[in-house]
Amino acid sequence: MKKFNPFLSMLFGGTILLALLSCESGEDPITPEATLDLVEDEFVINAAYEDLDFLTLDVLQSSGLGLRTTATADICANTVVTHDESAKKITVDFGAGCTSPNGVVRKGKVILAYTGTNFLFPGTSITTTFDGYEVDGLKVQGSRTITNGGIDLINSKVTLNVKIENGVITWPDNSSVTYTSNQVRQVSLGSGGYEVSITGTASGVSRMGYDYTATVTESLIINEDCARSGVFVPSSGILGFTFQGIAASVNYGTGACDKVVEVTYPGGTKELTLD
Repeated sequence: MKKFNPFLSMLFGGTILLALLSCESGEDPITPEATLDLVEDEFVINAAYEDLDFLTLDVLQSSGLGLRTTATADICANTVVTHDESAKKITVDFGAGCTSPNGVVRKGKVILAYTGTNFLFPGTSITTTFDGYEVDGLKVQGSRTITNGGIDLINSKVTLNVKIENGVITWPDNSSVTYTSNQVRQVSLGSGGYEVSITGTASGVSRMGYDYTATVTESLIINEDCARSGVFVPSSGILGFTFQGIAASVNYGTGACDKVVEVTYPGGTKELTLD
């Protein structure tokens, strides 16, 4: 489950973190332990949605609707892209299943419904829905809307408002999570690549049936160099969250391109490496 492309670094790690607090039967509920396996599961949840970013950028660019970037989507050659301009809808059909150059296996359809004539215009939005869509064996449901919140041409910055509604990820064993989120991503473009600053909130129900909420308390920062080097997590920022009434936080560091995070929870602090 670690096949997603570098653009996945755009993720908002809301549900990554709820599983850091896992209380087993008989344990003191105020001293939870961090469990790396569950962290990686929830990382994959976000990656399943965020894989759509790279795909969306490429489809918009090839359709003449989007930003001109140097990025190239990681999709297989026999993917069928149908653009219905009158209905303002683009359908990306992966058929019964195909494997991308980077080894990502996708099947089913991704449907992009857009407003306006170019995503460069503030207020333009793209809503993604799914028809039998799966990525690396995970079934993806719900809707994801990206709205252009404004462009700062002088400083080469784009503000994107991103909302996920009725999100559901289902594993092959039929276990699932639900997920909703609201976030703001400020993308700064430069000769050295992009940098993304992410704020926002998320909530949902975990695979274990527990409610959670998550809030970025210090902007999560992503930069292209880290992503291209294979580090798909933020290089800095803090995410606070609650799980069964317990407050905790994850600190992503101060800018280094690594996969090390520091988890603070009632009972102590633990350093984890996300791999």
